[in-house]
Amino acid sequence: MEHADLIVIGGGQSGLATAALAPRYGFTRVLVLESAEEPGGAWPRYYDSLTLFSPARYSALPGMRFPGNPDRYPRRDDVVAYLRTYAGCLPASIRPSTTVTSVNRKGGVWRVRSKDGREFTAAAVVAATGDFGAPFLPEIPGRTEFGGRVLHAATTCSRGSG
Repeated sequence: MEHADLIVIGGGQSGLATAALAPRYGFTRVLVLESAEEPGGAWPRYYDSLTLFSPARYSALPGMRFPGNPDRYPRRDDVVAYLRTYAGCLPASIRPSTTVTSVNRKGGVWRVRSKDGREFTAAAVVAATGDFGAPFLPEIPGRTEFGGRVLHAATTCSRGSG
């Protein structure tokens, strides 16, 4: 069983920013548990032509500016690269491919269990999992009669195949 001062569940923007700021609040041993193969949250799975709706100057996380022209509008691959670099500079231990299945408090300590049976403990836990993991497609009148393909934003597809 591994112990940390703080466990952050989710290695996307919120989780990484939380890990970056945690030492300011006395958390010196920070552990980030990310279900994907690498930190970055859902960004690597977004469609490849995605462009941010705000300039790079407003897209930085704590302690590291977004590279390049601050007035440009970064694309998905720019964000993925930024998040990879950011994660590599954090004062935290990141465990990719670690899907959390339960979080319980027992005896004043948080106990976190992963899908593969590993257990972690901490004084504090932050859930920063986002909402991309369980996409919802509402009932849309006429959808059953529609002859085309209906996609959710979470659906991954390469250019030319969707």
